[in-house]
This record gives sequence, C-alpha cells and structure tokens, in this order.
Amino acid sequence: MSAFSINETALTEIQRIFRQSKCRDPVARLYETADPGHLFDEVKTALLEATKTTEDLDAMGKRRFEEVGDQLKSSLAVGACERTDFRTEDLREVNGITFVMGLGVPEMLREYCLTFEDGRFLLRGADNVAHTLRSLAKVR
Repeated sequence: MSAFSINETALTEIQRIFRQSKCRDPVARLYETADPGHLFDEVKTALLEATKTTEDLDAMGKRRFEEVGDQLKSSLAVGACERTDFRTEDLREVNGITFVMGLGVPEMLREYCLTFEDGRFLLRGADNVAHTLRSLAKVR
C-alpha cells in the first residue's frame, strides 16, 4: 500500500453518507471526534455562564486540553460537505471519492487505508494497527 486508499466497506458507507446529505455535489471530509465527558465541565460551565471573553474561553480550553488531551478517546468520522465550499487544490480523488485534504494531509495518509468496521471509521496501516488523525499527527 503506497497511496491513501479506501476499502469497499468504507466506500459504501461514504456513499450512504453522501445520499443522506443535502449537498448537491458532496465531497468527503475526515473529522476526528472525541467525547470529552466530564473532562471539560469547567470550560462548559464558563461557556454557559457567558462571564468570560472569547479569548479567556479559548485559553481555558487550550490549557485544559493540554492537561487531559491524552485521556480523550478519539474516533474518525466522515462528513459530506459541498464541493463549492473548498478550493480545487484542496480536493483529492481517492477510489472515486473526492476528499477535502489540506496541505500535508495526503502525505500524512499516504500509507493508510480508510476502513469502516463495527460502525466506525478507522485508518489502518500496513501493520494493521488502527489509527486516528491525532495518533498519526503524533507519529510524524
């Protein structure tokens, strides 16, 4: 495996996501999601109380992420976006699906295959180990 690829199950799931989207000309975008649980309660409370400035909330969230980021359980998601919302140079064709990939992303994903297993997306390398975007960014 030398180029980013998509297995048949992931391809089918992305096509389903496209059909269910309201996009006229959909492109796929990889996201990383994490359930923060109680780890960001302080930040959530400050946000709901609306007593802090945007800058203070941003600093508070970044500081908290530095403290607990390794505890977050991340997972990949694929979303459908409208093609016209992106520059042509940021779009890459992979197995017949157009992905939004900014600078450096194609290189980062070069040796990986996007799979869909047990209801979730994973990136698997030649060693068959499952990765998220965050885990790949740490490796590089």
